[in-house]
Amino acid sequence: MKYFEYIEPKDLAEASQILNEYPEAKILAGGASLVVLIKNNLIQPSHLVNIKTIPGLDQLRWDSKEGLKIGPLNRHRDIFESPLIRQHCPILSEAASKISSPPIRNMGTIGGNICHGEPAADFPPALIALGAKLRLFSTKGERIVAVEEFFVDFYETILSKTEILSEIIIPPLPSRIGGTYIKLDKTNNSIAIVGVAALIGVDEKGNCNYVGVGLGGVAPTPLKVKNAGEILLGKKVEEDLIEKVAKEAQLIANPITNIYASDRYRKEMVYVLTKRALKEAFSKALMI
Repeated sequence: MKYFEYIEPKDLAEASQILNEYPEAKILAGGASLVVLIKNNLIQPSHLVNIKTIPGLDQLRWDSKEGLKIGPLNRHRDIFESPLIRQHCPILSEAASKISSPPIRNMGTIGGNICHGEPAADFPPALIALGAKLRLFSTKGERIVAVEEFFVDFYETILSKTEILSEIIIPPLPSRIGGTYIKLDKTNNSIAIVGVAALIGVDEKGNCNYVGVGLGGVAPTPLKVKNAGEILLGKKVEEDLIEKVAKEAQLIANPITNIYASDRYRKEMVYVLTKRALKEAFSKALMI
């Protein structure tokens, strides 16, 4: 294993500058994925930039105008246990509960789960369904992007060399909303064969006023079912409309065959699980 230099920057600006100065440097947050890659000589960073020393990156707070603001250093366990998250977006807590093993949940961070670019990661489908956005910082400025626009290809994101994920923003949602995250895996808490997150909101007349569907494990990147709103918004949530959204999810899925499942099986399960998730989400919304 190649030796590397360890650096603890005092703020995001210094961290970004270090990334600019050393092209082979890597960000260290929880380290759940990074450490494995280094141990197996899959990457050989010249520097490890530990952002855990930077104040504010573990924030978790509610803003009445902008919604829930989550720092990237919140661990999976923090997300699962947070009363604030259970109050405002329990689907995220549900996703956190299905991530890997307890040691990984105690170590890994939500920022790392996103930035690693794993197509079958558990947080991205839930964040996509929630309409979440990511704040990206660099010395050249900040930009905010939708979660579904962050991923480019297998393990590839839009992050530039000097950019750092500084915040996850989940906008306020309708008060009467239900959601669920369904994960099909080989064994409990292993990598997702298919992951589906769905949220449905209804107004006082019972018409759909919010819908979000995110998919994981069925394409080179996590996916948003963009036509779900066109199909459901402003309408009564009926079986035939749920089926249309499920078929749309199946249509955009582009899975691979690997040791866990075939592409054909994954594509079929996208339809089945999307339909199930939407029904569960709708049932939860009606109970509020």
